[in-house]
Amino acid sequence: MRGDMAVEQLRRYKEYGESVLQSLDLVSQNPPPRDNWVPTTIHESTQRLQQSAKRVVELASSPVKIGIMGEFSSGKTLLLGSLIGYADALPVSETPTTGNVTAIHLVQQPDLQTTKISQFAVEYLSHEGVRECLCYMIEEAEQRAKAVNLPASELALVKSLYPTTQVDSNGILRWCEQAWKIQSLELRSLLRELVLFARTYSVHGEDICGKTYQIDSTTAHKGLRLAEPPMNILELSFDQLPPPPKRWETLAQPSAKDLRSSFSLIRRVDVTVEVSKQIWDLSSLQGTNEFILLDFPGLGAADSGVRDAFLSLRELRDVQTILLLLNGRYPGGVTATKIRSMLERDKGQDLRDRIIVGVGRFNQIPLSGSDERSLDDLLDEPLLSEETVLEQLNILKLTIASASNLTTEKKNIVLLSQLYGLTKLAEQSSLLQVSSREFLSELDKPNKPDELQLREKWRQLSEMLPPSSYLHKQLSNYAEDGGINRLRSLLKEHVAFHGMKQLVEDTKKAVEALRKEQNNLKNLLENIPAYIPVVESPVFITLREAIENLVTTYRQFQEDLDKQPILINRNNVAVSDVVKDELTNKIFFEWSEWTLLFDRTKNGTIVLTESESFFEEDEVDDSIPTKSDDFYSAFVQTIQDMQAFAHDRTTEAVTDLFSKLSTDVQQEREKLSPILLQDKESSIEKKFGRSQVRLFRNLLRAIEPSQRWQNLIIQHSGLAGDAVPVHADALFPLARQDDRHQNGQIFDWSPDKKFMVTPRPFNHQVAVLRLRDEITASAGLHLVQYVSQLTKQVKVSFSKALKEIVDNLQELLKSKHEPLLRHIASAEAQTSASIPPWLDTLSQIPAISYPEEI
Repeated sequence: MRGDMAVEQLRRYKEYGESVLQSLDLVSQNPPPRDNWVPTTIHESTQRLQQSAKRVVELASSPVKIGIMGEFSSGKTLLLGSLIGYADALPVSETPTTGNVTAIHLVQQPDLQTTKISQFAVEYLSHEGVRECLCYMIEEAEQRAKAVNLPASELALVKSLYPTTQVDSNGILRWCEQAWKIQSLELRSLLRELVLFARTYSVHGEDICGKTYQIDSTTAHKGLRLAEPPMNILELSFDQLPPPPKRWETLAQPSAKDLRSSFSLIRRVDVTVEVSKQIWDLSSLQGTNEFILLDFPGLGAADSGVRDAFLSLRELRDVQTILLLLNGRYPGGVTATKIRSMLERDKGQDLRDRIIVGVGRFNQIPLSGSDERSLDDLLDEPLLSEETVLEQLNILKLTIASASNLTTEKKNIVLLSQLYGLTKLAEQSSLLQVSSREFLSELDKPNKPDELQLREKWRQLSEMLPPSSYLHKQLSNYAEDGGINRLRSLLKEHVAFHGMKQLVEDTKKAVEALRKEQNNLKNLLENIPAYIPVVESPVFITLREAIENLVTTYRQFQEDLDKQPILINRNNVAVSDVVKDELTNKIFFEWSEWTLLFDRTKNGTIVLTESESFFEEDEVDDSIPTKSDDFYSAFVQTIQDMQAFAHDRTTEAVTDLFSKLSTDVQQEREKLSPILLQDKESSIEKKFGRSQVRLFRNLLRAIEPSQRWQNLIIQHSGLAGDAVPVHADALFPLARQDDRHQNGQIFDWSPDKKFMVTPRPFNHQVAVLRLRDEITASAGLHLVQYVSQLTKQVKVSFSKALKEIVDNLQELLKSKHEPLLRHIASAEAQTSASIPPWLDTLSQIPAISYPEEI
């Protein structure tokens, strides 16, 4: 695909993703409610859609990315300096890893002038990124711990360290301290890294995670250099590991010291570099997006940073071309192969067609004495083949073979001398600076006699090879300027053709994933109408809710009644106690017999002399009771009065119950009174039948209990009308004259009382008090039993009535009676609600068309 076609295709992909995002933005302004009827899958689907659409826009807008990775000490950072024309524009260190992913954004300068670094931007990991990085590091720690046979108890603790929502820094540190006891270089290197990462996050996490800081070149050079790791890590105790860093003095702008203290949390460093056209002509790439060079930390060896590997793999997902730099000083190493395997395992595909191989520090290739003699001998030959040269020079053969194993085409292999490339660039103009003053002395190394002589031999050897030979081109480019110009051209070719093609393919995969999410949303939305709530009549809703509340109220009323074994009056006193008190009052204070007896008592003895009156017509019968029959008539009358009294008090208690029930249903009565019109009985019977009228009537009874069924309870409980009289004969506690007894009980003070033996003096007053108590107790016992019987009848009547009402109310709530309820409420059938705006907008997203392919 041509560059202009690729750019157009990416533009279409971008518009597609942006259209989805714009629609989702409209949905976010009026989002789906968190109601039960809205499936939770809708929220999940929109989130996935947004992520997929953002991914499409991000890729379609992204420059081609070239990832630069290399073996340790292969001169990777120096190579970047050579490519951009300034040796130490980026932090350079002999430490075997740069420690951070560095993104170099190239900007073309028109005139020949020194390369400029306009700014550095340091981006820190987000909290989510920290958790993902820790999971990666802990998983690797678990594997290394298993390999060295860490005790099972310690291995089991690792599972609890994986962060989900929170990071347990203290738990990680405790586990690392225990695992430190194992003497393993690989494990300890990672444990040291874990300890430093956890301590740094615990101090700086809340302040800087997710933030980006602009810094100047000086601060970058001082703050972004990786500290040298300890060489004797197996001799260190855990307490000798780096302590927690200090907090920044100011969060507004980090110093070099602040950068070093928070180094572990840095996600990426972005650098904008202005490159002269005479150094690296990028004009041919105009219209095909810019490209970014991504410098990755050294990977692949046992002591390489696991954090570095995580950050690198994360960034490499979006890389289209990979520049793998081998270390020419140590040809045949397996590190580069490990890196390639790691990348392919992560991406799940063969990456060799996307790899350019540079052999760094080729000027330091370790030629043995035999190799040097072979090289000299080859130079004496008139013409040579590539096969012959490689057969004679084993070290060169090993170097080319190692490089060939990493890529599909030999033209993608470049032999490099980073310093010589800078030296040749400096020769172009005295006005051009290619390094800082501190670095100038390094530029003299390529012109030392030994290196000059060897480079000349490589040039001569290239001229003796066929021009079509790849080795001819590789050695010729190396001898010309250390292979730097050839590498620049190769990178441009990959950007214009392979890189853009790969970017389009990567974006297309993201587009297909987005299209899949559109279809998933479409399938979800097809079922949504079934969930949309219906528009319901407010009267119908009020009726149903009121009936439901009535059922609850009546059930509670029944429960309270069942818990109450006796009836109580409005003063919360038991009816039986009220009756007993009234009985005692009547017998004690209303019976004249006791007054007569107490008036005739002198010194404890009752005197039977009759009172006389001068006027005969004023004489009264003040004869005192001397036998049991003298109390009978008063007893009978009292029982009759108390029976009526018991009825009245029980009826009063029933009335109070209805008053309470009526109060309990007052709210429902107020809601339903305007709805439950009496004249609806006839229309209900005509439309639904007689049985449905019963349901309606019981609904009326439920809201007006006092008016509609209070009297029925009183009648069914035996409280209304003439009650069956209580048989006083059976209740009278004293013996009476009857068919079986010639005489009733004769009291001791009666003149008719006959004693076989003259009795001792006896206190008649005590006998009278006992007699009164006996009569009261006997009558009270039976009256309490009578009240209890009345209470039982009341509760039985209530239970029957309440059950019938509750059953009928529940019956009304069944779906089969919905037409009856709607008729009562004068409500029409339910109708579907209009489609909500969020659903209307969401429904348009699946219709967004897939971009056409060019």
